[in-house]
Amino acid sequence: MNNIHNVSLRVNDGEDFYLLLGDFLDEFYKTPKGEMLSSHPEQMSKAELVPFLAATAHKLANDYGFVPPRWTFERRCYLPGDEPYFACKARGNLRLLFMYKSPSEFKHRNLFVDENVLVRI
Repeated sequence: MNNIHNVSLRVNDGEDFYLLLGDFLDEFYKTPKGEMLSSHPEQMSKAELVPFLAATAHKLANDYGFVPPRWTFERRCYLPGDEPYFACKARGNLRLLFMYKSPSEFKHRNLFVDENVLVRI
């Protein structure tokens, strides 16, 4: 079974974060299981990746009625420092849009993304 921890391991092995996240989401949405969210990710090279996975697990838990995993509230699951992260290296009005539309579980970690960040088609 795919889980948050496996995503981080595979990223650390050199695979693409966003492709792995998409695969994880596809599997989760087919059969949502709380245990897919329960194991914490390993540290990864980019500072925003662990907080991004924490926000993902937190939002999915909230959306599907699971208790958010305890690990999602650990210090390492928040973006370090005061600099926010904006998806797509957003500038100008796109930043404002992301600040407004970003799900609260992401905003809480100083991550600003599109409101549909976890939507799969």
